[in-house]
Amino acid sequence: MTRELQRTEWKAFFDGLSHDLADWETIVRVMSNNTGAQVLSDGLPFNGITFDEKGGKGTIEITIGSGAQNHQTHNVVEPIKVAFEAKGPGPAGTLDIEEASGTKTLITFVQPMPVLVKVASAEISAVEK
Repeated sequence: MTRELQRTEWKAFFDGLSHDLADWETIVRVMSNNTGAQVLSDGLPFNGITFDEKGGKGTIEITIGSGAQNHQTHNVVEPIKVAFEAKGPGPAGTLDIEEASGTKTLITFVQPMPVLVKVASAEISAVEK
C-alpha cells in the first residue's frame, strides 16, 4: 500500500527511515522528461536521507554507498511530493520523491546488505550459546 506523506511529516519520516534502513541494499532511479529513466546506483548501502527547508524552498539529500570510491549524494531540489510504498511485512519498499520540475527519484530498499546479515546471525548465535 502506498502512503503519501504530508510535508510536515517528511523530516521525522526521513529520520526514522535513516535509522531503520541504515546499510540496506538500495536501487536509486531518476526519471525525468529531459533524460528519461536512469539508474543512479544499484546495490549500494543506504546511509541516510535528510530534508532541509529554507525560505519556503526545500532540498532532500540522499546519501548511499560506503568508502570514498563508492559514496554518492543525490539532491532533490524543490520536492513537492513524497510517498512510500511498503513491500511485505518488514521495512522494505520504495520511496517516491517528486520535484516541482516533474522529475521523480525512486529509492528501492531491497534487503539488509548480505554481509550485515551474516554478522548479525553470528552475533545472535554467540548470544544463544
